[in-house]
Order: sequence, then C-alpha cells, then structure tokens
Amino acid sequence: MSMFVVLAFAILIIHILTLADIGWGLLRMQWLGEIPDEVVEPFPLVSIIVPACNEEKTIEPALKSLLAQNYPHLEIIVVNDRSTDATAQLLERLQCESSRPFSVLTISELPSGWLGKSHALQTGANHATGEILIFTDADIEMEQTTVSRAVRVLETEQLDHLSLMFQQVGGSWLLNGMILDAASGLLAVFKPWRVNDEKSRYFMGVGAFNMLRAEAYRAVSGHSLIAMHPIDDIMLGKIVKEHGLKQKCLLGQPYVTVCWYSTAIEMVAGLMKNVFSVVHYRGWLAFLSMMLVFILNVLPLIGPFFSSGSVRLLFGITVLLRLLGLALGARLSGMPLSAVAGGVLAPCMSIYIIGRGAWITLKNGGISWRGSHYDLQELRKSRPLLF
Repeated sequence: MSMFVVLAFAILIIHILTLADIGWGLLRMQWLGEIPDEVVEPFPLVSIIVPACNEEKTIEPALKSLLAQNYPHLEIIVVNDRSTDATAQLLERLQCESSRPFSVLTISELPSGWLGKSHALQTGANHATGEILIFTDADIEMEQTTVSRAVRVLETEQLDHLSLMFQQVGGSWLLNGMILDAASGLLAVFKPWRVNDEKSRYFMGVGAFNMLRAEAYRAVSGHSLIAMHPIDDIMLGKIVKEHGLKQKCLLGQPYVTVCWYSTAIEMVAGLMKNVFSVVHYRGWLAFLSMMLVFILNVLPLIGPFFSSGSVRLLFGITVLLRLLGLALGARLSGMPLSAVAGGVLAPCMSIYIIGRGAWITLKNGGISWRGSHYDLQELRKSRPLLF
C-alpha cells in the first residue's frame, strides 16, 4: 500500500468521524423553539447590553427587535463606544419614539489595556441592575419571544450561562459558504453539545447571545480577565467553565438572526483581525493550521486531477462526503444550497485569511480595528483560547 493511499484513506476516515460527530452532536442539541415562552413569576430583571461602535446601518432594526420583546421585566443598555457616524443621533431619536425606555451610555475614550468591545461590554455590565445579563451585538435581531424562552431555560435548568447559536440571513453564495465552513470548524473544535457536561473540557460563548447570571459574571471578574482578547464571546464561555459554573448552548435559529457580514471581502477583513489570536499569536501554529486545512480540505479536491486508482477513488468519496455535510449544514442553517459551492472554495479562503492575518499582525506589531491599534505584546499577555 503506497503512502498516498494511506494518506487519502486517513483523510477520508477523519472526514467520516468528524461528520458523524457533528451530526450526532447537533441531534442532541436543543432548539430554543422547543422552549415555551411563558416565564413563571416572579420575573427576574434582565439587562440587555448592546455595544455600538459606528453602527448607524444596523442599530435601528436590532434595537427595535429588543424593544419589541414580550418579556415584561427588561432593562436595555446601549453603549455608544466612540462612534463617529450617526449612531448617537439614531439612538436619541429612538429614545424619543419608543414607548419602552432604554438607556444610552457614551464612551469617549478607550483606556489602555482594553479592546474596545470588551470595555464597552464591561461598562454596560457595571451599570446594569438586572439579576440576569444578556450580551449581544448591535446588528442582532431577535424574535419577540427570544428573551422569554431563554430566561425559562436559565431558570428551570439552574444555569449560570446560556448561549444561543444564530442564523445568518442574506449574503452571496460565497459568503454563505465561508460562514458555513467556519461554523463547521467551530462545531468540530468546540463541540457545543458537550458544554453542559460539567466534567468535560468543552466550553462555548456566542457574541450574538451570551446570557449570564449577574452574580456569575461578577464571580469570574467579568470581561477584565479577557480585556485584550479579540474573541471575547468564546473566551467568556471559557472562564465561566473554568470557574466550575453551569453553562449550556442551544440552537437559536431563527430566533436570533444576523447578517454577519455583507460581503465575502468584509468577512475576510473581519476574520483577519482575530484569527491569529486563536493560536495565541504563534507563527508556527498558524502555519500548521494552514497545512491542516490544505491537507484535509483542499488536497482531496485537487488530488483526483493528479492521481489514479484507489487514491482518486478515496479522494472522490471524501469530496462527496464533504458536499453532503455542507448540504446538510445549509439546510439546518436555513441557507440556500448555493452555499455548498461557496463551502467548497472556503478552505482556500481560510488559508489566505490565516496566513495574511498572521503576517499583517506580525508586520504591524498588533491589530488595528475600528480606529484603534492594539499592541502585539499586550495581546500576547491575554489568556490563550485553546492552548
């Protein structure tokens, strides 16, 4: 048996095991829609914290979806984080128009040692008076019973932390394919169906919807422990798990929706700022990640053109299996099947994002995002996500 046959067979086995693991895991996950939206009295006060930095294009529909929630005891706090566009004016107008009050906190300067979003979230949490906190983004839209259902889960299961997976809306076939591929990788690595097992090492956090008891948030020191980490949402889940607190992740589609990025180019730019942090800014791990993506997802695609016999057959089966997984993922996510074509090309985009993201970060000595530069040495002091 040649080395190439062994390699092709090993890649196929990895794909089979990964698809089976993800498929079985998703079948075990609970859908938010399965939860009744009635909440048993007394209603705990829920504080929703929304950081907003130059969000004039998305803040209005997102905020209106929060104001329309049927949960009766709600506090909404929008943190206007150094916006230079019309965000402030939009918020002022919505305050005048809305029958449900919400407050606006304004940040004019970012203190050292903090990334902007983490600081905005911490600022909002410091002013919140609710027993339960929800951290979300300024482009997230929620169905009107989302908070009621989530509170019921948190209360009935006595959870400390609940996160909800979101549904991507809109986007081109390539963008949706890239999101589908990224979601597959996230599921394979973090296995959200296992986070409720207190003995497992797995954890999860979702920026679109992170719900925590206020006492749990303070017990883990809030965002101060992860002040310089770009992936603040998953890191929040990590420190919650490290403190032995009880967490769970549910499938929130279609109760939590977002147009994550408008175009594939936007997604490339967005991911390049934080992808290097996944391997804690280690160049050799970034290179290893690129090689793994190439071997597992690109090689089977191009391999049949340069091979024959058993190798070609094994590569062909691997590609068909990957197409099946992408199609099932698109169906589950409510995406058009055209996303499958984008998903096939997505690994090539991932290699580019990892490589260029690492190179730019090292070259510039840090990352730049929304007008702020964050020094690489300071970023490396943050806690690692995986290692």
